Amino acid sequence: MQAKPDVPNWAAFREGVVDALPMVFSFVLFGGIFGLLATNTGLSAWQSVAMSLVVFAGSAQFTALSMLDEHSGLVAIIFATFLLNSRHLLMGLSMSPYYKSYPTKHVNMLAFLFVDESYAITLNRFRTHPSNMMYVYGTSLALYVTWVGGTWLGTVAGQWLPDPATLGLGFSFSAMFLALVYYQLYSPLRIITFVACGGAAVVLAFVLPNGLHLLAAGLLAFGIGYFLGPKQETAPSEENLPKGVESA
Repeated sequence: MQAKPDVPNWAAFREGVVDALPMVFSFVLFGGIFGLLATNTGLSAWQSVAMSLVVFAGSAQFTALSMLDEHSGLVAIIFATFLLNSRHLLMGLSMSPYYKSYPTKHVNMLAFLFVDESYAITLNRFRTHPSNMMYVYGTSLALYVTWVGGTWLGTVAGQWLPDPATLGLGFSFSAMFLALVYYQLYSPLRIITFVACGGAAVVLAFVLPNGLHLLAAGLLAFGIGYFLGPKQETAPSEENLPKGVESA
């Protein structure tokens, strides 16, 4: 697929923010729910916000809260967080061709801001546009700011937040991921991989520790892509871009 002409850096940053806007409501809502639950668990407002600032991993943060409530040890919490976020290793490998032209200090910062939603948005973008660091920053920072802001709102106004269980809002994250993955299912192999790995994750969730089933399903997807996928699927580069296109 031929890459479309890229846009100037700050325009790319704005486009990244705009592309992340559909995710913002869910991030504010669930950040608020996290803030509410964190204060109910015993964390102060600043501790709750600091956790979102430093960790920035929704599933890991909710898991940590439940483990804190059960008086689990620090080592157990760190290990559970590692298992839940181990899928980022495979996601990072798939994004590495797009990041290879970025300065190391920016790669490290973007790695910290790397979440499932920003991964899906940027991967879809870079299939048709050259890699642009400012676009990644726009998407990532929009999600980061709204997650931290939602956490703060939850600590100060949690009593007015809706209960996701009663309103069915708990499904909004699932619906969001289904919408994100839709644009990645553009070949029969990808559809088969999606169904097979999703089924494997569900089955393995009953027999593996929390988080490990996601890593196992991710490894299955990696294996299918490596052995059965196209031999060469790289980031658009200056060599195959239309004249006048600049990469990050």
